[in-house]
Amino acid sequence: MKCERQPYRISVGLIVALVALLCLSVTALPDRAQAAPPVISGSPPSGQVGISYSYTFSATCNGTTCSSPTWSISGSMPPGLIASGGTILGTPTTPGLSALNVTVTDATWGSSPTLPVIINITVPPLTFSTTSISSTAVGQSYSATITATGGTGTITYALTSGGLPSGLTFNNGQIMGTPARGTAGDYSFTITATSGSTTAQQAFSLFVDKGSYTVTVSISTGLAEGQTRLYVDNVPKGTLRGGESAKLTNLDPDSSVTVSVDSPVANPGRPDIRYKAESSSASANVDSSQIQFNYFTEYDVEVTCDPAGLTSIAGSGWYRDGTPLNINATPEVAKDADSQYRFAYWLTPRGDKISSQVLNTAVAASGNYVATYELYYQINVESQFGSVQGGGWQKSGSTVKWSVAPAEVAMTGILGFFGGKYKALLTSGTAVADGPRTVTVQWDPDYSTPAVTIPLAILAVAGAIYGLYALSRSGKRPMPAPYATQVHSMPPPPIYYPPYLMPPPLPPPPAAAPPPQTTVVMIGDGLKRSPQNTREQLMEKFGELLQKYEDELSQGRELPPMPEMAEMATVIEKKSLPAPDIINATEISSYRSSPVEECGNTTKKLLRSVVTQWRNTNIKPIIVTPGDKKSAAMAGGRTVTWTRETYNEWELHICKLQAGHKGTHKGGIETAYSLLDTINEERNYGPKQALKPPAPHYTDGMPELDIPTSQIIPPDQLPA
Repeated sequence: MKCERQPYRISVGLIVALVALLCLSVTALPDRAQAAPPVISGSPPSGQVGISYSYTFSATCNGTTCSSPTWSISGSMPPGLIASGGTILGTPTTPGLSALNVTVTDATWGSSPTLPVIINITVPPLTFSTTSISSTAVGQSYSATITATGGTGTITYALTSGGLPSGLTFNNGQIMGTPARGTAGDYSFTITATSGSTTAQQAFSLFVDKGSYTVTVSISTGLAEGQTRLYVDNVPKGTLRGGESAKLTNLDPDSSVTVSVDSPVANPGRPDIRYKAESSSASANVDSSQIQFNYFTEYDVEVTCDPAGLTSIAGSGWYRDGTPLNINATPEVAKDADSQYRFAYWLTPRGDKISSQVLNTAVAASGNYVATYELYYQINVESQFGSVQGGGWQKSGSTVKWSVAPAEVAMTGILGFFGGKYKALLTSGTAVADGPRTVTVQWDPDYSTPAVTIPLAILAVAGAIYGLYALSRSGKRPMPAPYATQVHSMPPPPIYYPPYLMPPPLPPPPAAAPPPQTTVVMIGDGLKRSPQNTREQLMEKFGELLQKYEDELSQGRELPPMPEMAEMATVIEKKSLPAPDIINATEISSYRSSPVEECGNTTKKLLRSVVTQWRNTNIKPIIVTPGDKKSAAMAGGRTVTWTRETYNEWELHICKLQAGHKGTHKGGIETAYSLLDTINEERNYGPKQALKPPAPHYTDGMPELDIPTSQIIPPDQLPA
């Protein structure tokens, strides 16, 4: 087509625009004579009930894929399927044939002819998806699932032939359990699957091995340090620390094994601490799955003495934590006759001092328990007269007080009768116990009184004799003057001195010619009265002597010398107070060292009450109550029982003459103690608190003595 100019006067721009639009319209129009409708291709496949289904149709326009097709699917859609565009999808639920009509429309090419299609939904065959199961072993937990697919509806399973080993069960496709002991072997069985009216069967086989068993071995936390080796039938299998465990696997179920560990186990940092198992071996079999070895701590305890080597004390060795330690120390160890060591206290590893001779404590740490001894010396206080106090065994370095009483004693014999005495140069003093020693009390004789009284007595006796002699010659017999006063006293015990201390004998009277018609008067017979006093005895004795002299004079013989004054003293001494006839010497025999052969005239006098020093007689650890804060604060502390005794101190006056004596009482003074009361007091001490005796206490301020055992006497054995 050609465009020609028109003669009209039209705008050139408008003309150009119209021409261009016309040209575009002509070229854009298809050739309707040559155009074809869209073409649908495809044929939906068959489906199965319960199985997911999806199919998509395709369309071509003029030989190429349509750019923007619009699909239309009509007809009876199989249940469970839907159409989305050109796609049919879903899961069929019902078997059967479904006829559908499919068309497509394209905006350019128009609509396609209708394409009839048929979809066939069938029931799927029932088949087993599980065709075999795994093997198992005796004693091992087992589980297996058997599944099948196909059919319609729910599939159920049943064990229709064969059997399972004891311990396994079948439940609708599930096999589970643990094969029992003795069920090792091969097992065959058949499972039948049913879905609606459709069934299927599948044969299975199961192998049960005799298997093995596993044992878990654990070590308690009591093994605080170090490690132990683990053995199975004495073959090392590794090492374990406290709190760790190990599994022993693949053990033959038909046999048992012996599992063991090291015992004891050393502490790598402390040679004085080790760890020991309650039991170091155990038997494991298919029925035992757990074994635990419990360890406890042991401490190396050494028991010695100070000074070292002084004595041997048993008890050293390894002790379990908390075990009671009960050791009795030797109370005394002799060094020589006058020196000995005495037990003082136990020194514990913590530095505590326990004064009880018996060590009774719970072991809580390793270390050295030392029995400490102190040196004692024998201090002897010797005195020829009086009663001595002080001396005995004394602690080394201590100061000993001694005394002697009375300060002066009467001499024996004629000198004592006339007032002679001995005086102690020193009646008390002190001595330092730095070694064995003997303190001797010195006594000086005092003759000042006898020097006056003896000459006077001699003159008096001589005058009396001369007077009696003169009276006898004149035939007159003098009568003794009455002695107005008689003094009843107990003179001091007689002490016999050598002859050189006795006064010289009286010289005989001068010889004279015997007078005619001498008359001898026997004073001792005619004037004797009972009882006689001292003066009467003297007069009687002088009469007898005078008669003897007259006899000698009448016979013309030489007169013998006068008897010694000691004879007269003996007569006087016999007038001292006689001993009682009742003898009870056994009352004092319980605390005297030698058999009693004394008269038993013993009396007692209560002096005072005294106490002994505090000593701890029992130490035990404090038991902590769980959850109690006050109790927890005392953890590691001790409960100490303190003991002290109170005694009555007695002064015993003991007769020293033999039993049944009739002479003057001789005696001494001894000190004895009878138990009055025993005081026990229990106190708690913290782990670092020093052990101090109870204070204040009602016995504080009483005299505190270290009483020898030899001076303690039961109250019922004290004299009445």
